[in-house]
Amino acid sequence: MNLVPQILSVLKSGRAQKVLLVPKTPILMKVGKHMTPADPNAIASPQDVRDTLTGLATMANYQIIMGSSRASDGTFTISTQDLGRIRVNFIIQRGTPVIFVERVPSRIPALREAVPEAETLRYLLELLESKTGVVLFTGSDADGVSDVIYAALKHVNDTQNRIVYTVEKPLRYLLNNNKSVVIQREVKVDVESVAQGIIQSQFLETDILYVDDIPDKESLENLIQVANRETLCLARFPSWTPMLAIKALHHLHSSESLFIQVLRELILGVVHMEERGKLILYTSPAEKDALFYGD
Repeated sequence: MNLVPQILSVLKSGRAQKVLLVPKTPILMKVGKHMTPADPNAIASPQDVRDTLTGLATMANYQIIMGSSRASDGTFTISTQDLGRIRVNFIIQRGTPVIFVERVPSRIPALREAVPEAETLRYLLELLESKTGVVLFTGSDADGVSDVIYAALKHVNDTQNRIVYTVEKPLRYLLNNNKSVVIQREVKVDVESVAQGIIQSQFLETDILYVDDIPDKESLENLIQVANRETLCLARFPSWTPMLAIKALHHLHSSESLFIQVLRELILGVVHMEERGKLILYTSPAEKDALFYGD
């Protein structure tokens, strides 16, 4: 049985913005860290979950070949008239999907709302005026960090005449052109890989590039190449601490000392979101040296 109508009903009701579907359990509504059955008596069979994933994928024109190694996991987005955009993540366990469905918020927070501390906001605005280099955003709360970045991109779009280009998997928000021109590319939908999306940003002489992850060495090298030109690069890297993020980037690359030196020179600042949403900026030479060299 295809449970897509029941899932959409839960999202439309406002009872939850996130839904988890696992074989042999009811539809689970996720609110914060808590999960509650939408209907405790309606248990989803493995076939129900497979049918539901097929139904969701059909809505998104997303092809899944069950049993293929390429179908072990995936992410896609659905646009609906009533609910706006819905993001679907799935993984396969023992031949059966586990599905996570999330209603994507349509309202991008204002920059002053996302960054309420006046001093932090001032430094971030200064970074956004830069014409080249890298601003690294870290923190374990992916949605929270993305909200800050999109608030910054919205501010640029509303106030500056620039070309803004994003590479994401999947898109977090949609940005309509305002004073800036905005190009948003979704990996595996509009472009094959993050690395390819980064390098193709230069076809348009992009002013601001946003990358929501740096998954491999090629992506990192392309980001460094672009940041060496007249492009300001904003990059999100999931990490509990900014120092761990730097170390993880370091491990992506083989030429250690040269890489560290080049990246250190390119990074204008590191914006880290702590667990409770507080932002900490590392922008001074001493602060950045401590992150890179541990002093």
